[in-house]
Amino acid sequence: MRSEASVASPRRHAWLRVDVIVALIALVILLPSSIAILTEPATRPEPWILALMIALYVVLHLTTLLAVRHPVAAIVIANAVMCALVLVPGIRAASGAFLPSAAAYLLVIGQVAAQTRSSVRIAALAGGIFGAGLIAFTELRLDDPELRLGAFLGLSGAIAAAWALGLVLRVRRDQAEERMAARVSQAIADERGRINRDLHDIVAHSMTVMIAQAEVARTVRADDPDRSDAALGIVVDTGREALRGMRSVVADDAPRQPLPTVDSLEELVEGVRTPSTDVRLSESGTRAPLRADAALALHHAVREALTNAIRHNAPPVAIEVRIDWRPEGVQATIEDDGGSGPVVTDLGSGVGLVGITERVRLAGGTLTAHGRDLRGWIVTVDLPTERSIG
Repeated sequence: MRSEASVASPRRHAWLRVDVIVALIALVILLPSSIAILTEPATRPEPWILALMIALYVVLHLTTLLAVRHPVAAIVIANAVMCALVLVPGIRAASGAFLPSAAAYLLVIGQVAAQTRSSVRIAALAGGIFGAGLIAFTELRLDDPELRLGAFLGLSGAIAAAWALGLVLRVRRDQAEERMAARVSQAIADERGRINRDLHDIVAHSMTVMIAQAEVARTVRADDPDRSDAALGIVVDTGREALRGMRSVVADDAPRQPLPTVDSLEELVEGVRTPSTDVRLSESGTRAPLRADAALALHHAVREALTNAIRHNAPPVAIEVRIDWRPEGVQATIEDDGGSGPVVTDLGSGVGLVGITERVRLAGGTLTAHGRDLRGWIVTVDLPTERSIG
């Protein structure tokens, strides 16, 4: 259920991306291989050529890392490096475009295909094929036309394959995003359905009280006017409370259940506390009345955060729930220590917090979730109180 929250802290995982790891592996393997070939006594170029080629290869490998975030800038730099490897006379004599590090260019091409718009992708592919022709037909050691043609076809095929792989990854990523968007939309719809059922309880309770008090007021209107006025006052107050709590159309067949309150949080915390799960609940400030929909949102948000902390962390896990009453509203903070490490699980839909965020929003509040500096998560819920509203 953390996929929607993890977006709030992408920097924590930026250096764990597969494409970054591949680029680093290429740097570690290909660059030393190229340097080893260049420093062979039989083929060692002049010192200034050697230094220039090593510098160009380092820049080329760095563009594979740059391409993760800035593919257009990376392909421009990579093309310039490859042109230098092909056109500088001293490097041409050393066949710089055919050494292992030149393969890093393929990673840049793949990133461009995976991340940029259609016109940039096509331009990058055309530039890559043009570069393949430039390499094949200017290479001094390929004196046979058939060898030049074979080299051109081979290089073009490698560039096209890297480009196509990047495009496939882009399509798969777009499809995954579409599926996630559909799941998010469904989660919001489901949450609204649950809100309808909860609001049914609010309205049903309020209407029951109003009807009962209205009957009292009608019965004693002549004999006890003061009691009748008091009953009518309760009807008015209850009706106003019901209107404030109503946010959407309620279902006729919604089940009737006791409504959670702030006091229910202690029972909720007690229910998840185990020898391997240490949950602490603290409360500060002066309590203020919460609307029924806000109390429901608070309860469900704390429950979802506790569920995520237990589900996604290996025990032992320490969780702290802080309820802070302020003049402008109430803030709930649920913070876990990450346990002994993350747990990969297929339980849950992955969009739990999306539904809860929608519920909190409809109640007039906000919900944020982000990772801690080392590990663990912090979920913060801000909701208005009746005092802050009126």
